[in-house]
Amino acid sequence: IFLSLFGASSVRGADLGGEEFVAEFSDPSAARRLEDEDDIQFRNIAIDRNTGTVYLGGINRLYQLSQDLKLIDLYETGPKEDSPLCHVGYDCPPNNQLKLANDYNKAVVIDYDHSRLVSCGSLFQGICTLHSLGNISAVEAQGKEPVAANSADDSTVVFIAPGPPNPPLTQVMYSGVTYTGNSPFRSEVPAVSSRSLEPGREFKIASSSATSGTQMYINSLVRDRYPINYVHGFQSQGFSYFLTNQMERTRQSPVVSKIVRVCQDDQAYYSYTEVPIHCKSEQGKDYNLLQAAYVDKAGAELAANLGITSFDVVLFAVFSTADSSQGIASQKPSNESAICVYPMNLIRKTFQENIQQCMSGKGDRGLDFISPSVPCINTRPTYIGEGFCGLDVNTPFGGSIPVLQAPLLTINEHLTAIAATTDGDDTIAFIGTDGGHLKKAKIESATNGTVLQNITIESGSAVQSPLLFDLTKDHLYVMTSKALKKINVKSNCIHQNSTQDSDCTAKQNSDQQSLLQ
Repeated sequence: IFLSLFGASSVRGADLGGEEFVAEFSDPSAARRLEDEDDIQFRNIAIDRNTGTVYLGGINRLYQLSQDLKLIDLYETGPKEDSPLCHVGYDCPPNNQLKLANDYNKAVVIDYDHSRLVSCGSLFQGICTLHSLGNISAVEAQGKEPVAANSADDSTVVFIAPGPPNPPLTQVMYSGVTYTGNSPFRSEVPAVSSRSLEPGREFKIASSSATSGTQMYINSLVRDRYPINYVHGFQSQGFSYFLTNQMERTRQSPVVSKIVRVCQDDQAYYSYTEVPIHCKSEQGKDYNLLQAAYVDKAGAELAANLGITSFDVVLFAVFSTADSSQGIASQKPSNESAICVYPMNLIRKTFQENIQQCMSGKGDRGLDFISPSVPCINTRPTYIGEGFCGLDVNTPFGGSIPVLQAPLLTINEHLTAIAATTDGDDTIAFIGTDGGHLKKAKIESATNGTVLQNITIESGSAVQSPLLFDLTKDHLYVMTSKALKKINVKSNCIHQNSTQDSDCTAKQNSDQQSLLQ
């Protein structure tokens, strides 16, 4: 459906008053079409690293925007007639009744090797569609494999990184998906998988055989009562990672955050390993629910404190404690939040330590929600290096030694998003909140940070993850439920290293009042 069908007032890109607010995009006509206006309209965002073009995934709509958030193209993905009892492609049982259903965007990523946009939605068992990067209305192919969650709110994390058959030359699409259980066909969808992007094989499992492949399933006996929430995914130095929230055990138990890893050169997922990732204070307060994450280099000051170079990457993460009123296995976050940073060398060494222990015959293999846990088999290794890619024994493996850091900052608000950049030798983080604010903080060390400024983005509307910088890193794209805003993070006000600048504070208050009128 082409842009010409819509009036100019129905899809808006507007310049905003105020030094820090550069542009805004919203789509009031889409909001009016939703059955529940409280639904999160905008859900995913990707930025072309070559052109700066912005791609925005929402409910029933996919948008292509300029760097200044002017609408270039719009493609309607729904609503369409569907049923969870149907397989991909309207393969439905006799007498099954189709109903008009919304398409909730689950992922938007860019396949640079083939110059295509990948958009995954909830319709038709969670299929993905390939669009032209220059014109999203031009659909190049539609997947025939269920990939994403086929529901509005169950998690899906998708990213593209090297993978089989020949990394780093070949790129694959990694997906982590919550089991929804709302269809007899959901058993076909792996919890974690690597999928081909090669023309003609799009979205098929990248490597598969009769007994193995680049996929991992949750045990059919527990998957209905063992939800895994996938929060973030990224790749680093030959490995692909997912960050999750899941119960400690298959029976009702407290939720922990985990980091899941597979080797990119592993065609059988023998390297599949999970270890806990903790953000815990010295007093023992455990911020056990990961909310958002971001991976980038640290500034020179933070890098020196972490014992790494300014070329090494760091995982920045925001956590919350669980709302205990929801029960022992609560995945509902409270308003107690914390920020922790993890150098990637710490993460790699922790994986190495866990794997070395199991390969030496110590402990159990774990992960009984995937396959029955058995004692680790001593493979008599002399040394397991950081780049170890797995064996056909002691797999899949769940280590017990956590990646552990203490909070550098605690905040009594529910934090929902994070991005970080460098400013000279400093490391600056921008942190979104459930209340619609963006906090600027200086991260001084692994255990110390300072909030410098609080900016109102859209009061009462949660800032969504991810937060993404433009190509210059002078601007940040901030997404809320029904708006996408471009913020100048190098403006005089936001660039201040103090919240006490009265001129900036007064100016910001004035600007925000004008935006709300």
